[in-house]
Amino acid sequence: MKQYNGLTPEERARVTEIQDSLIDRYVEQEEALEKGKKTVAIEIGFEIKELQREKEKIEQRTTAVW
Repeated sequence: MKQYNGLTPEERARVTEIQDSLIDRYVEQEEALEKGKKTVAIEIGFEIKELQREKEKIEQRTTAVW
């Protein structure tokens, strides 16, 4: 797992929240696919991408500082 030394405690907490949400969304997406709900799975996929973008934005702050 990455070290987030350059992030504030709030940013580290948000990254953790996002990671937890991503796990939940991946499980929900898999369940939707198993039930044949492709539209729901696609919508969840968009949520996943948005969460990943937010996480990357936060993580980029650590590299921008260095």
